[in-house]
Amino acid sequence: MDKLVLIDGNSLLNRAFYATPVFTTRDGVPTNAIFGFSKFLFKILQESKPEYMVVAFDLKAPTFRHKMYGGYKATRKPMPEELAVQLEPLKNLLKAMNITICQQEGIEADDILGTLSNKFDVHSYVYTGDRDSYQLVDERTDVYYTKRGVTDLLRLSIENFKAETGLSPSQIVDLKALQGDKSDNIPGVPGVGEKTATDLLVNYSTLDGIYENIDKIKGATHEKLVNNKELAYLSYKLATIDRNCSLDIKLEDCKAPAKFNGEVKRIFADLEFKSFMGLD
Repeated sequence: MDKLVLIDGNSLLNRAFYATPVFTTRDGVPTNAIFGFSKFLFKILQESKPEYMVVAFDLKAPTFRHKMYGGYKATRKPMPEELAVQLEPLKNLLKAMNITICQQEGIEADDILGTLSNKFDVHSYVYTGDRDSYQLVDERTDVYYTKRGVTDLLRLSIENFKAETGLSPSQIVDLKALQGDKSDNIPGVPGVGEKTATDLLVNYSTLDGIYENIDKIKGATHEKLVNNKELAYLSYKLATIDRNCSLDIKLEDCKAPAKFNGEVKRIFADLEFKSFMGLD
């Protein structure tokens, strides 16, 4: 089966920024995140040799999650200026490489990755630093999670998922509904942490299963669940990746590059990436 590589652009650019020593061009333009991202991209192309590739990005416009819950991502710190200035140059580089960029107002990169991995008759490989994407793992979708930097990867497939996480992919949403997610400011059930949430899911499988058996759950956990049922179900909706977004993109639009043209080398020269100048 053909391979479709799906890259969480914002997530991996952020990881590359913090994993790569800060350096700039002679003019003082920061380029370390672009360098780290590009190096990782070349590694994927060389080792996986995918037929198709897409890099998904977030845009600043509010999504349905922001409209559903005003606190969604409200505690997230703004992108450092040294990283923010590298975003558009990276997109320009990807365009020169003929690598498809997918971004759409009102739709998060997670939802783009989820939709594209569900849309085409290929095997998808999602590269991300966001555990939200764990829920995408199925018979035709693997997730490569960047544990540290952009090179230390955990590959999750339908075969090893339970052994690695203790849960099934679908239970990741239930887990976040219970324990919340600090990075996205998803509230979850106050006072319920990962261990309690995991134990509840081992015993009752789903959020619905927990509330169907609420009288069997005793003590403080019972009270927390009863008092915060609406919050738990709101968190469930916030944590669920939409795998059926309306995206005007065809598989043939996503062909991975076979080689790079002179424009790419010119950009590398402008960025002063001498080590990339010999790449084809």
